[in-house]
Amino acid sequence: MSDPIRTTSMVSALFNIMCQNDEKTPEARLKIVEQRAKFYKSMPGLIWPEDWDELPLEEKERRIDGLDEIGLGKDAYE
Repeated sequence: MSDPIRTTSMVSALFNIMCQNDEKTPEARLKIVEQRAKFYKSMPGLIWPEDWDELPLEEKERRIDGLDEIGLGKDAYE
């Protein structure tokens, strides 16, 4: 059986790894987190927060990283 959250989390985490050597300006970090968010936003049944655009960058990163942890299992990040 397919596990969409795990698959999406793997794509998001891999994208994040691929961008690790990119510049880390706030603008670049925002682009990365927004691209990772697009992966999750395409998942049916996932309710996205209405205030996403108003959240600080650090909070967006924390939430996307949290989704990755859920999908991959917490052990993947330890």
